[in-house]
Amino acid sequence: MFVFAMELAFWVVWDLVLSFVLYFTGAVVIRIFTFGKTCYPLAPSSFFQRRKIQKRDPFNSAFIVGFLFYALLFAAAIWFA
Repeated sequence: MFVFAMELAFWVVWDLVLSFVLYFTGAVVIRIFTFGKTCYPLAPSSFFQRRKIQKRDPFNSAFIVGFLFYALLFAAAIWFA
């Protein structure tokens, strides 16, 4: 039972860290490519505090852009290796 609890705690922490890194990267990439015209909050915790149900969720946009950035970086590293 203790092993299950530790594994669950590990995955929760890993998910929070990974989602923070991907969101932050996506928000920075969007801010750079739009020359600062589109400003997502850089910390997802501040975004969650004032989050409201919207038709289009900006969290998903920043998260997906961050994921694609790292996927393209990984593909480029394989391509150039």
